[in-house]
Amino acid sequence: MASPGGNLYREVVEDGQVRVDNSQSSFGSLSQVDDTVRDLLLHPNEIGRCRENPLTEKGKRIQLAKMLLLILVPILSLAVLAGIDLHNIALNNRLNVEVRNVIRFSRDIGVLLSCLQRERDMVALFVSAISPEQDSFVTATFPQTDEALDELQDWPVKTYVLTELPYFRKKEDFKEYLADHRRNLHRSNTTVYNEIDFYTDILQIFIDWLYDSIGNSNGHGLWQTLVSYQLLIVSNVDIGIARTLGSIFFARGRFYSFDDYVWYLSKNDVGTWNFEASKRYSPLINSFYAELVTTMDENFVTTITNLRQEILNNAVDGLQPNFEAATRWFDSMTVYINILESMQSKMADEILLRLESDLDNDTSSIAVSICLVIIVIVTCPLILRAFWSLTTDIQNYALNLASQTKALNKQRKKSNWLLYSLLPKSLAADLMLKRPAAPSHYDDVTVLFCDLEGLGYICSQSSPNEVVEMMNGLYLVFDSCIDRYDVHNVETLSGTFMLASGVPNRNGTKHVTEIGGLALDIVHHINLLEVPHKPLCGFKVRIGFHTGPVVAGVVGLDIPRFCLFGDTVITASRLQTGGCAGRIHVSQASYMALLKEGGFYLMKRKDTKIGKDTKGSSIDTYWLVSRDDFKTHSTSPPYMCQYQEHKYTYEHMYVKTYTGRIQYRHGINDRLWKHPNFTYL
Repeated sequence: MASPGGNLYREVVEDGQVRVDNSQSSFGSLSQVDDTVRDLLLHPNEIGRCRENPLTEKGKRIQLAKMLLLILVPILSLAVLAGIDLHNIALNNRLNVEVRNVIRFSRDIGVLLSCLQRERDMVALFVSAISPEQDSFVTATFPQTDEALDELQDWPVKTYVLTELPYFRKKEDFKEYLADHRRNLHRSNTTVYNEIDFYTDILQIFIDWLYDSIGNSNGHGLWQTLVSYQLLIVSNVDIGIARTLGSIFFARGRFYSFDDYVWYLSKNDVGTWNFEASKRYSPLINSFYAELVTTMDENFVTTITNLRQEILNNAVDGLQPNFEAATRWFDSMTVYINILESMQSKMADEILLRLESDLDNDTSSIAVSICLVIIVIVTCPLILRAFWSLTTDIQNYALNLASQTKALNKQRKKSNWLLYSLLPKSLAADLMLKRPAAPSHYDDVTVLFCDLEGLGYICSQSSPNEVVEMMNGLYLVFDSCIDRYDVHNVETLSGTFMLASGVPNRNGTKHVTEIGGLALDIVHHINLLEVPHKPLCGFKVRIGFHTGPVVAGVVGLDIPRFCLFGDTVITASRLQTGGCAGRIHVSQASYMALLKEGGFYLMKRKDTKIGKDTKGSSIDTYWLVSRDDFKTHSTSPPYMCQYQEHKYTYEHMYVKTYTGRIQYRHGINDRLWKHPNFTYL
């Protein structure tokens, strides 16, 4: 094909050959355009599931939703983790508070047990044979026990206890019961064993509460310390009973019965074992014990060990009553029990200190977790807003890039059209691919010159707008005819066209038939035209063509042009200028080539010859009349001037309005105009 005629072109390289395709835009040569945007523009309908074109509003929303979903997943995960962590810390804090309350209650129980044990021992001493004359040592323990009872916050008595011990229903009932027992206390109405049994039954109830309290605490990381604390309290109670029974042994010289001896051994051994076991569960026992023992003035441990051995050696045979030994035993065991009570108090304080530290840590952790949750809650919408803005900016940038790409492509179309208008497609493709366009010699081509007779006079009688409108219509007709043949429009100057076939693409011997068919087609269509602003005023065209060798090449650096050089060009121009309006002037060489191809009707021109050729001989010329299979390519004359045809072909040149118009004549014979006033210029 010759002139691009306004079509869109794209360069494709296949097997080393350049092929020009007019089906797509020239995105392949726009290296500045992003590949993704280019692909979206070229393939806007290749969309998968949940994948819309991001250059559309719907696609923009989908892309934005996907990006927000991606950022929401880690943010929500962080929020959930922070919430779970806060819940766990709060739960742990609540457990610590419960454990602290339990431990505090256990400590209060331990203090109460120590007070009751001391009261029991003093009462037993009061009714024993080694009792001092004054009873102040007994009554001095009563306020301490009452104070320990008042400090007790809970009263977790069980139902089965109330059936046997109804005075345990309330703390006030128990205090009244204990006060009544104290009021009735006298050496004459009770014995040591009765008092031991009375207080031991009470102590056992509180020991059960201690076991239940520590068991309900679930350990919570302090189970070893709690078990050690529990064993220490129970050991203190058992050692207190052993102190009382040992005092009786030394005061009387023997036990009342063998059961008393077994009872003493049981309490002494169990108390000692519990104390040793408490050391194994917590290293604090050893440190507290060593600290307290070193502060004592006398070695009470040796005294206790010797007196225990004396009880074991003489339990069966007995001894003489020894009030001095009984006093030493009681005093030494009292020192030992006081040490156990001090250790018990220190252990309780240590446990509470650890719990307070854990609570402080939990409070700090809760504060940190709350701050983290607040930060997540506050930053989440900020991050989403930032991503929304960022995504919107990116999509706006993509839309702007797409818009600029379309504008660039439109400009590219114009530049391509201009380049293809100046150069043949193959040469234009070589130049666009930065390949050298070397000049070539062509042995056999056909060159045609064509002009409109009287065009200058018409232009002189018309306004500029009318001239431009008329010429646009004429060029449309010429370009439409040229597009149907293997002919290249080499040059157009004013109303003169220089056309060639067989160059730059060699087509064998078809070049002469292509030019001949085109010449007949042009004459046919031009004869149907009239000047739009001058009714009944038509056009006549003069055509001349010659066949021969030429040299062709691209000339010009700033504005490249495809030019033909040689006698063939000169001869064709002389044939055109020496021809007649409405007729096709053919040289001898073209005549012979057409005869060889066949199908064309020519007649020799007899009136004159065109000068001489370069060898000095005259040139015989001929008129091309018609051909056998000649058919016009438009079914009706107005077809060539329809707006949609022009809009499609020259859309890149005329964006808003169509300024080319040619008036076709209807209902007239193609060969003879019968209107009396019809004239040719």
